[in-house]
Amino acid sequence: MLKAQAREQAQQLQDLPNIGKAMPADLADFVARYCAAFNALDGAAIAALYAVPSAIAHGSSYTHWTDAAAITANMAALCTLYRDGGYVAASYTVAHWWPQGPDHAVLDVAWHITREGDLPPWQFHTGYNLLRGEHGWLVRLCTAYEEARLDA
Repeated sequence: MLKAQAREQAQQLQDLPNIGKAMPADLADFVARYCAAFNALDGAAIAALYAVPSAIAHGSSYTHWTDAAAITANMAALCTLYRDGGYVAASYTVAHWWPQGPDHAVLDVAWHITREGDLPPWQFHTGYNLLRGEHGWLVRLCTAYEEARLDA
């Protein structure tokens, strides 16, 4: 039963139009800039990659930001939590990407966060609904569907 389900899922993935195709350079550049902003633990730089308005869904919670100041405050607080948790550096793999017309895309990113000393790495996937704006791609919705809450 499980093998049949796995084969069916593999076939569904092969049927997606972007499987085996290179992600567009502007999307790849966006993810690289997003990672670099986190590696600098720069809340303002991270926030600059979010649309206004935008939101995050995490577990059963949903936070909607209506202004840039709220996004920046959230990202600065997240950087503090990461720093306090031994954050050293992030690396990533774009697990899946889906173009949705010329100005929208969805990314599923697998993150690997190296931490100080003997602390185990954090590994999780995050989904991003992106909107192409006047100055390039921006996050409209971040879905943190595997990352553990750091403030719990």
